[in-house]
Amino acid sequence: MTENNTGTQHFSEHRGLQRAFRPGSMTIGVITPLEGFDGPVPTMLRHAELIEQAEAAGVSTVWVRDVPLLDPSFGDTGQMFDTWTYLGYLAARTTTIALGTASTILPLRHPIDTAKSATSVDQLSGGRFLMGVAAGDRPVEFPAFGIDYDTRPERFRESLAWVRRLTQESFPDIDSTLGRMRGTDLLPKPVHGRLPILMTGRARQEVEWIAENTDGWLFYTLPFEQQALNIKRWRRLTRREEGMFKPFAQATYFDLTEDPTAKPQSIHQGLRLGREPLLELLKAWEGIGIDQLMINFKHSRRPVGEVLAELEEYVLPHFPTGA
Repeated sequence: MTENNTGTQHFSEHRGLQRAFRPGSMTIGVITPLEGFDGPVPTMLRHAELIEQAEAAGVSTVWVRDVPLLDPSFGDTGQMFDTWTYLGYLAARTTTIALGTASTILPLRHPIDTAKSATSVDQLSGGRFLMGVAAGDRPVEFPAFGIDYDTRPERFRESLAWVRRLTQESFPDIDSTLGRMRGTDLLPKPVHGRLPILMTGRARQEVEWIAENTDGWLFYTLPFEQQALNIKRWRRLTRREEGMFKPFAQATYFDLTEDPTAKPQSIHQGLRLGREPLLELLKAWEGIGIDQLMINFKHSRRPVGEVLAELEEYVLPHFPTGA
């Protein structure tokens, strides 16, 4: 096997990573769909225009969900569109914003299909793609794909190893339970030589394994003190003090009120609050080391275009994008 040298730029110059993160500071990302809605199914009205507005406002990253089937009991089917088709469309509608998956469910698909889709989006976006990966948490999906739900931790690790080799090597020799590959290659290769791969949650893996085998961690909202300890452990495991940078991002639901001074109220996995306490909270999260705050608008009672305009004027200037 040989290392791939077809990337046009070095990984340290990755456009998506540079836009998404600023080491030592926090950036703001958004999770699709960019709308508030009741029940599991969004309207997707003006979805592309809202993402263009987010890009112009100074949002660093747009994260696209991977939810192949509707599970009414789960309560959210993401943006509904196929992850990779949607990202290809957004690659053509945007120019600078980083495009990420949050996250693609590795055990549900063959890694050749996943790698092919990911490198295609990376090339079509000019190297702006960030690949968030997960093991899946919707049991109803797995039997529909003919996959045993209980095998997902092992299948996740095996799939990730395939994706790494397919995208970083030329003509890899691979032999595993997922298939045998010899004498053939996957094209295209990533623009920057390899894909940034960021873990969502734990995927039933040890944190030490995640730190060693991925390029960053996308996590859920935890109580402040607990998250601070989580980040400290992540920094130690990823050797941040030695110059390594593997970002830590947090996803949070927000309902920004019209009253800019409204005090925070708890909602599902997030908060309802005004922009002034929001800014204070974001600064506190930045202080404990969160590298990106990923906003989910599902519980927003205001039009998201209106919310984005308010964030652009009062909040986003405090959290600029990367280079």
